Amino acid sequence: MEKKTTRLHFEEGDLESSKVKKAASKAEAAADKADKAKEKLPKKTKLRWEREGAENTLRQEREPKKSESVSGEDSAKNRQRKQIRKEAKKVSAEANASKKRKKKLKFEKVDMKSPSAARKRIVQPTAIAADAKVHQILHAGNEDQNVGTQAVLFTEETAEATSHLATSAAYSRKLHKFKKAERLEKKADKANIEALFQKSLEDNPDAGSNIFSRWRQKQEIKKEYAAMKAGNSGAGSAYQTGSSVMDRIKKEVTDLTEKAFEYVTTHSQIILLILAAGLLLLVISGSLSSCSAMLGGTGNAVLGTSFTAEDEDIRGAENDYRAMEADLRNRIARLQDDDSYDEIRLNVDEIGHNPWQLAAILTVLYEDYTREEVQTILRQFFDAQYNLTTSVSTETVTETKTVRVGESLGTVTTSGYCNCVICCGHWSGGPTASGVYPTAQHTLAVDASNPFVPMGTKVIMNGVEYKVEDTGNFARYGVQFDVYYDNHISASLHGHKQWECYLADSNGTNTVDVTTTETKRILTITATNHSLSSVINNLNLTDDEWERYQILLETKGNRPYLFEDDIYANYVGEYTDYDIPGEALTDAKFAKMIHEAEKYLGYPYVWGGSSPSTSFDCSGFVSWVINNCGNGWSVGRQTANGLMGCCDIIPKSQAKPGDLIFFQGTYDTAGASHVGIFVGNGMMIHCGNPISYASIETDYWRAHYYCMGRIR
Repeated sequence: MEKKTTRLHFEEGDLESSKVKKAASKAEAAADKADKAKEKLPKKTKLRWEREGAENTLRQEREPKKSESVSGEDSAKNRQRKQIRKEAKKVSAEANASKKRKKKLKFEKVDMKSPSAARKRIVQPTAIAADAKVHQILHAGNEDQNVGTQAVLFTEETAEATSHLATSAAYSRKLHKFKKAERLEKKADKANIEALFQKSLEDNPDAGSNIFSRWRQKQEIKKEYAAMKAGNSGAGSAYQTGSSVMDRIKKEVTDLTEKAFEYVTTHSQIILLILAAGLLLLVISGSLSSCSAMLGGTGNAVLGTSFTAEDEDIRGAENDYRAMEADLRNRIARLQDDDSYDEIRLNVDEIGHNPWQLAAILTVLYEDYTREEVQTILRQFFDAQYNLTTSVSTETVTETKTVRVGESLGTVTTSGYCNCVICCGHWSGGPTASGVYPTAQHTLAVDASNPFVPMGTKVIMNGVEYKVEDTGNFARYGVQFDVYYDNHISASLHGHKQWECYLADSNGTNTVDVTTTETKRILTITATNHSLSSVINNLNLTDDEWERYQILLETKGNRPYLFEDDIYANYVGEYTDYDIPGEALTDAKFAKMIHEAEKYLGYPYVWGGSSPSTSFDCSGFVSWVINNCGNGWSVGRQTANGLMGCCDIIPKSQAKPGDLIFFQGTYDTAGASHVGIFVGNGMMIHCGNPISYASIETDYWRAHYYCMGRIR
């Protein structure tokens, strides 16, 4: 590892740009951190000594005596004894030599080289294997020895195992420090490259006019920086000049251009012959095969901006993702069909995605993928994009409606009472709440705090005309009327009876306000589309991967035909404006809607979007306008089909500005799939891509027209 981190020095003029100055400051801070980490790297102690007589003595001890030989008649025991004596002399000689060498040892601190993972994988297992081999030999040589020898060997093995663990722990600590230093140095290099990139954009703004040119420019800077750093590998502490990379590129291009011009002017005839031959070769090669080999550089650029999978695999993966979305819609529909709830409330985003985004991210992650290879990641994307939840609640609802004479009040629940102490308590024997005494087959009582109909109302039930003359306390039992009987036995036998109730013609007025109280079980369904864009943004892509993804979106992978019929995925450019006739704006409610809607002209289509902060999809846009235009409406977040349920369906001929217009089949879903706000004269404002005015008389919208609705 280099002793010092590579740094950049910029001139004062370069730092006048705020972007260059900011990038240069980050690069300097990153270099400081890397250098601090390098200063903390461990040192090793190196022993230096002069080899004098000790080495000669040891060498003499190790040399076998010529006179020694082993007789073929010696027994195995004699050979073993001689070998032991020989090893003992060798150990003794090494020990004496070591004592002599200790007097000559010199210690000094030197920098350690970064221990590589490869070294650990190679050296440590080799050492362990060598130890194992030595112990195998010793065990084999001592099979006939006593138990004490085996105990000594066991103790030795345990000590060596402990030593290996300690060595491994020490190695890990050292390796961690080196890895940290390497990581910080890479960050410093990345910051340097970004600073150079900002400097290049400042010097040559036209070079960064689009995302592809910026990407190519950064790749060139990375290559040049790596070459520059490699050229100074032996002097890593040397500081570089911030403009040196770009100056070097410019200088090389200038020199090359001058040399080429000089050569052409002095060898014009040769150049003409070469061009003629080249043209002939090009014609011949074009008639025989493609020129892909001659355009290798261009081919690589095209490859970097293209989808690499086969069309059938790209479309197959898209269809699989759409199938999962269709299944989610079906689950929501089944929940809506549950009859065990009194009311279903929806808070559901539109379900869909941009197919170009899916194809681009799969290309970045898998390159030349097949449909089968991406099934797992498709499910992971889907689970991250969508969230479906349900909740159950109860709610007591009181409603008042006006009923005309002769009309039904519906089926009511009745009970019986009399004027006894059991039924009336301390009011027994007295007059009714209206001041008259109750009469059988005539008097009705209603709940005092929440009367079903006003006092004095005449109704007909079971063929008998009754009049509300009394009050009680029984609405809590779900009873609308208490019928009077002249004895307690008859009142008790009445129990709870359901009768059809009508408003009698003999009432003094033609209408009566009827109040009903009902406890409802409510199912709330919430389906959130976080959008595929947000899922991709959270993938922690590298800078290169993110740039590649953006380029693929911009170029549509050089296959614009794949999803050309998707009106939501293909940006059509600038929005269409429209001057609404003044007479239409005399409608105050419509004027408020248009005032709110036109704030967002030009906003792009985003699946699941429902606010200005996220942009909108079609129903998210219309829901936002309805809820925020100031007309007192509140429909929540609805789908196109949900918004249709908030409207009264009207004939197209009766539509007026401010009504909603619905379409079907714009993508694969049941019912209404698209919605806009009708503004009159065959025009609507809607969230296409982008939010824009559009004519509803085009062939496309005529073919997909569904119905018109007026907001309730």
